[in-house]
Amino acid sequence: MAVDAKHPEYVEHYPDWVTMRDCQGGERTVKAEGTRYLPMPSGFKLQEDQGREMYGAYMMRAQYPEILAPTIEGMVGIIHRIESKIELPQVMTYLTEKATRDGLSLEALHKSITREVLLMGRYTLLADAPKQEEGGGEPYLAGYTAESLINWSKDRDFYVLEEARYVRTDYNWEKKNFYRVLRLEDGHYTSQESVVEGGQELQSVVIPQAQGGQPFAEIPLVVIGARNLSVNIDDPPCIGVARSSLAIYRLDADYRHQLFMSGQETLFTVGLDVASLPKVLGAGVTVALPENGDAKYVGPAGTGIEAHERAIAAERDNAVQAGARIFDSSAKAAESGEALRLRYAAQTATLTSVAIAVAQGLEKALRYIATFLGQDPNQVVVTPNLEFIDNALSPTDAEALVRMWQGRAISYETMYDNLQRGGIASAERTAAEERAVIDDEEPEPVTVDPLDDHNKQPQPAA
Repeated sequence: MAVDAKHPEYVEHYPDWVTMRDCQGGERTVKAEGTRYLPMPSGFKLQEDQGREMYGAYMMRAQYPEILAPTIEGMVGIIHRIESKIELPQVMTYLTEKATRDGLSLEALHKSITREVLLMGRYTLLADAPKQEEGGGEPYLAGYTAESLINWSKDRDFYVLEEARYVRTDYNWEKKNFYRVLRLEDGHYTSQESVVEGGQELQSVVIPQAQGGQPFAEIPLVVIGARNLSVNIDDPPCIGVARSSLAIYRLDADYRHQLFMSGQETLFTVGLDVASLPKVLGAGVTVALPENGDAKYVGPAGTGIEAHERAIAAERDNAVQAGARIFDSSAKAAESGEALRLRYAAQTATLTSVAIAVAQGLEKALRYIATFLGQDPNQVVVTPNLEFIDNALSPTDAEALVRMWQGRAISYETMYDNLQRGGIASAERTAAEERAVIDDEEPEPVTVDPLDDHNKQPQPAA
């Protein structure tokens, strides 16, 4: 079997991934695919040029709705509205600023993974380290899109990753596909790099080792899905939005074609011979008609225009149901927090599953790096933000909380927890740590205005 062989599930889901990428790319990308997304009306093919010119105008008039990309970016913004809390051993803190080989910070990588999982339903993370012959260095995380993991085993002892790289020869650059074959053989992890040149497969094998020269007992790779860390492929969470956007695009093409044709009326005459037909039409032009002759403009009635308008509106509703509801502006301008929570219930369920799966995947990959460095993997903890709706407390609400604590209606820990949720207290400190900071502060001097009657102390009776 060739190294570039694809897993059957990969082949099955690949068309959906292509669709998601194209829809994310927007109108230019979708239109570049021509009839893949916008079929040519059958009547066009009867033209001498097989309808190419008419189809080009038909497609140019159509508008592709930019729904998917803003929906994805909005969801990423909601999930990462508050930064996830990531705990690392001291020797791994370098990853905070440079988690990948190309310099992505850990926070930026986290957002990138979330974006890919929302878009494609799959992302792969590999804990890796520079080769010794390249000078070695600190371990890092390598990310792979859904299309890059082309083969795998459900026993998690075999993976094939496809990497497209540009290779320079003098002044020229050539794109080549490299394949990383990760295996678990006799309980030891091996990494093999392959490239096909001149019809032959060239290979190099590396046995990655943890600190102290110990081989790995498992492959340090994590497959992140929309719901869990299984190698089974999940459908892209927003594929319904993509399909609705394409349906709107096709309806819009027919709608605008009808508008165009309804404005292209044809002069129809009765009683004129060919020689008497007017050469020019318009204001100021006289057309002489014989007795019983007639002239009129005829054209399409456009009876289907309103039906297309209704169909486009209905399809936009489908897009809202499929995921864009979070950004639906048709609701009331002001909603209570509870009404907002109810309206977003289905969408936040998806966001929650994605946020948890991505955090678990990132945590597991970082724990592999801890193993690389001889650290305790359990010291790595990634806690995602699951507060997707802004719960910011107003000054009045915050003051009421403090008064409840002062009146012993709630505990200090309960008050502090609510102040944290409301964005007032620090998310980085516990209630006990906050108390310690308060105790360490110098008390503010109290200034008293001697002329203020409210500050005068009562004098004892004589």
